[in-house]
Amino acid sequence: MLPAIPGIAILTGSGSVRAETLEESWQIATAVNHRLQADAHRIESAKADLREARSAKHPVFSNQSAYITLSEQPHFQFDTPAIPPLGIPSLGISTPLSDQSFAVSSTSVRLPLYTGGKITAAIDANRYRINAVRAEYASAFLDVKMEVTESYFNVLRARRLSEVARNAEKSLFAHRQDVGKMFAQKMVTRNALLAAQAAWAAAAQEAGKAENTVLVAESAFNRYLGRPLDFPVFVEEVPIPPVSGDLASLTHEAMRCRKELTGIASQSQAAAALARVSHSDRLPQVLAVGTHNYLQNSSLSTDTIWAAGVGVQWTFLDGGASRAREQAALHNAAFAAKMRDETRSLIELQVRSNWIAERETRSRVDVAELGKTQSDENLRVVTRQFLEGLVNHTEVLDAQTQQTAAWTNLANATYDAILATYRLKRSIGLL
Repeated sequence: MLPAIPGIAILTGSGSVRAETLEESWQIATAVNHRLQADAHRIESAKADLREARSAKHPVFSNQSAYITLSEQPHFQFDTPAIPPLGIPSLGISTPLSDQSFAVSSTSVRLPLYTGGKITAAIDANRYRINAVRAEYASAFLDVKMEVTESYFNVLRARRLSEVARNAEKSLFAHRQDVGKMFAQKMVTRNALLAAQAAWAAAAQEAGKAENTVLVAESAFNRYLGRPLDFPVFVEEVPIPPVSGDLASLTHEAMRCRKELTGIASQSQAAAALARVSHSDRLPQVLAVGTHNYLQNSSLSTDTIWAAGVGVQWTFLDGGASRAREQAALHNAAFAAKMRDETRSLIELQVRSNWIAERETRSRVDVAELGKTQSDENLRVVTRQFLEGLVNHTEVLDAQTQQTAAWTNLANATYDAILATYRLKRSIGLL
C-alpha cells in the first residue's frame, strides 16, 4: 500500500463516512448498466423465439367465421320438359339455394406429422442462440466490472496524485517562507526569493489541475454507478493483491472460463442447425388436417360437415433457394469455428501479456519505494543544509522536484500493479 499523506480523512458534518468497496461498486454498476439491461432483453427475446419454435410441434387450431347478407336470395331455376301425350306442359321450377342472410364458420386443426427434421432443427438453432446470447451477456458483465474497476482506481490514483501535488505545494510554500525570512536578513539574494515564489506558484497551479482531475474521475465513476455526476464519492483503498500463479495454469483456466469461446461455439452450432432447417425445406412435409364446417342454410339437409385427411407438400424444386440458404448457414458455421480458433489465440495473448505486466509492475513498486525513501531523505538533508547556508536555493527546488516525481512514480506503480492483477483476472474470465 502507499504510505499515508496528511489530509486524506473522509469526513462529513456528522463524522466519518464508510468508504464504498470495489465489490459494492460492482453490484451497483451491474444492476443499473443499460448495456446489461439491453442484453437481458435479448436473452428474453431468444427464449420467446425458442418457445415459438417448440410450438410448431403442437396442433394449430384456427377458426374463420362470418355473417353474410346478400342483396337478394339466390335461387336455382330450371324448366321441366313437356310431355304432350299426357298433356303435361313444360314447367318453370325455382328453388332457393340459400337464405338471404346466413352465418358461416370453419374450424380447423392442423398437426405436422413429418417435416424432414425442420422443427427439431429450428428448436436446436434457437436453443444454441440462447446459449450464445447468454455467453455475450456474461462477457459484457465482466467488461462492465472491469470498466468500473478501472474507474474506481482512477479515482484513487487521481486523489493520491492530488495529495502529492498538495504536499509539494505545502512544502514549497514553507520553503518560500524560509527564503523570505532569509531575504529579510539579507542572507539570500532577491533572485532566490523570486525563484522560491515562482516554484510555489507553479506547484499551486499543478495542485489545482490535480483537483480538477479528481473531479473528472469521480464524475466518470458516478456515471458507471448511475448516480448524479456530482454525487460525493467515497471509495476504499485496496491492497496490492498477491502475484498470480504460473502462466500455463492461468492460460488453461482462461480457455475453460472465457465465455466468448462458449458463445462462438454456440453460434457455430446454431448456424449448423439452420443449415438443417434449410435442407428440410426440400423434403416432403406431411400434415394431418381436420375441419368442422358450419353453413346456416335452411335449404340444406344438414348445416354441419366434418372432414379429416392427410396432406403432403413437397417443394422439390425452388430454383436453388433452399440449397443456397443451407450453404450460407454452413459457411457461417465454418466462420464461427475459425473465429473460435482466432479468439483462443487472442485470449492466450491477453493472458500472457497481462501476466508479464503483473510481474513488471511489482518490480516497479519495489524500485519506486526505494526512490521515494531516497527523495524524502535527500529533501530533508538539502533543506537543512540550505537553512545553514551550505547549499543554494536551486538545490532545494531540485530536491523538491525529485521528491514529487518519486511520490508520483510510487502512486502510479502501485495502482498499475493493482490494475495489472485485475486485468489478468479479466483475461482469464474470473473477475
